[in-house]
Amino acid sequence: MPFHIPKIYITGTVKLLLFPLFCFVSCTEEAEIQTYYIAPEYTGPVVAWKLPPTWGENPELSGPMAGSFHVKTNSGPQGRIGVMPFREAVSTLAITNMFGMELGYEKFTEDTLPHVLTTKTVGQKKFEWIHLTEKNNPNDPKMALLAVFRQQDETWLFPFVANAALINQEMDSFISFLDSTTVRAGEKIIRAPRPISAAPTSKPSGSPTWDAPDHWVVGQASSVRIASYSVSDENGNELDFSITSFPGDVGGLQSNVNRWLTQIELPKAESLESSPYLSPYKIDEKDAYLLLAENTEKTIYGALLFGKSRSWFFKIMGDTTLAKVEKENFLNLLSSVCFHDH
Repeated sequence: MPFHIPKIYITGTVKLLLFPLFCFVSCTEEAEIQTYYIAPEYTGPVVAWKLPPTWGENPELSGPMAGSFHVKTNSGPQGRIGVMPFREAVSTLAITNMFGMELGYEKFTEDTLPHVLTTKTVGQKKFEWIHLTEKNNPNDPKMALLAVFRQQDETWLFPFVANAALINQEMDSFISFLDSTTVRAGEKIIRAPRPISAAPTSKPSGSPTWDAPDHWVVGQASSVRIASYSVSDENGNELDFSITSFPGDVGGLQSNVNRWLTQIELPKAESLESSPYLSPYKIDEKDAYLLLAENTEKTIYGALLFGKSRSWFFKIMGDTTLAKVEKENFLNLLSSVCFHDH
């Protein structure tokens, strides 16, 4: 009977550590033991797991994923399951809003978060358990089941996104998968940059500078925000502006455009070439895309720039009336962006 060695993913710079690998061969051949060396000085985070037999592994990873899986069905691969290590303590509220807005929820607050949040003990590990069901789709709703495990100052997110029937069917497998996971936080705490102004003291490598309008109010940056601003008027209308950056392409252009469109209840774009909202754009002479989308109540103006190793997103969202007033200021900010790498 074959023996399956669970995969171990190491995030960070890998040096040398003794790691024996046993290669099992057929009965007519002699077993061979091979030894590989990886330095014991490595102190970064590690995660290992055992995959349920009904799941398959996706060969390519994008964005901040350490593992990506699907459920094997008669109709082909279904569902999205992932392992997402964050390099600092990310708030439960931020994680919930990351997935909730895609499923049609209004932005959660500290008061509304308890409606979808519980805790669940699996084996020796305690998870925050977030259960979201797609709004306005009673026949075949999509569901996001988010298991959040915290260790020291690091956060591990295990999302399972699929239709409700498939998640209910695979619930035992998901719990078994979580029970099998082993995570080891890095000995040295690695924190993501948390700048809160247009001139932050710490930023990811290659971060740009920009000029924000004087009346935009600087907000608190989060684990994924390089900068945050708010804009309001005398009628109580508000806009939220953010600059975010992620490793890789975080799913690519179409998935990010469609995620933004659903946030203001517009239909997803089947073809980006024919989308009335998207057009090519330049940010600091770099190829990018500009999204201008609105309905009668909500608007998103956004720019998406996919670099060689990182993605950059500039987005303002909120009241449509106020967005029209601030549109020129938003475009002026994009014109001021400079990456200082020429």
